[in-house]
Amino acid sequence: MQWITKFISGTALLVLFTFQTAAIAEYASPHTAKVELAAMSGLVMPESAVAHPDGRVFVTEIGEFGVDGDGKVTVLNLDGSSEPLVTGLNDPKGIALFENQLYVADNDRLLRISLDGRMDILANAEDFPGTPQFLNDVEIDGLGNVYISDSGDDDGRHGGIYRYSVEGVIEEILTDASAIKRPNGLLMDGIGQLLVADFGTGKLFRFDIDSGNLTALNQGFGGADGLVRDSYGFLYISDWANGKVWQLVDPRSTPKLIADHYESAADIGISADGRFLLVPDMKAGTLEFLPIR
Repeated sequence: MQWITKFISGTALLVLFTFQTAAIAEYASPHTAKVELAAMSGLVMPESAVAHPDGRVFVTEIGEFGVDGDGKVTVLNLDGSSEPLVTGLNDPKGIALFENQLYVADNDRLLRISLDGRMDILANAEDFPGTPQFLNDVEIDGLGNVYISDSGDDDGRHGGIYRYSVEGVIEEILTDASAIKRPNGLLMDGIGQLLVADFGTGKLFRFDIDSGNLTALNQGFGGADGLVRDSYGFLYISDWANGKVWQLVDPRSTPKLIADHYESAADIGISADGRFLLVPDMKAGTLEFLPIR
């Protein structure tokens, strides 16, 4: 779910967000100007955010948890405005961008949304093997296969990972919840490999999709939620339960705490220029731009 914009000689644009408002910052080079971004407030339980290469940011808003029809995807535009891209969702959580299409886990279904707001339901609850409990994060590989985590129930039951193939076939590729209690954040980690954040135990795993093998890599991330990697290869993990964000040189390295002031740091993303983490704070109702460059 990471999109990095490469700067070419000339000018580039960054979106400068302040509380409830936004402005455009222009600079000739990332080395000649510094832009500080502040939180965007007024969101209703923001859960996940993704940046388009053109700088726009798309964020899911759950609305009231457990209530159908009051969720939405909001777009933060380059001219500083924000507007609903699509409304009437249930509990939208993870969002990913692939070939100018958004993919959203909406409670117990998978949606595809065009950038002009047209929505297709790719899979309803009855299309999933078994019964989806808590569809959460979304990740997409280079071929266009979509991976969706199911965090299961509060007791750590019925969790798993689904794959929606480019042919439209959906299957459960991780069914053994004995190692991963509540699968949450997903991130491609090479061909056929997924990093998986366990919301239930705070552990980080690598999952080999073909063999089904799981490897424990790291731990201590509380309510592990979002996973993202920047253009330098650094890995970032958010902790929803304790409001923290860590940076890791690699999945096995000692985590470096880079922020701990959130009420509930949810599913993180990377800004289009790669200089900021997009951090939805679900309980605070904000989207913060956390500097990493």
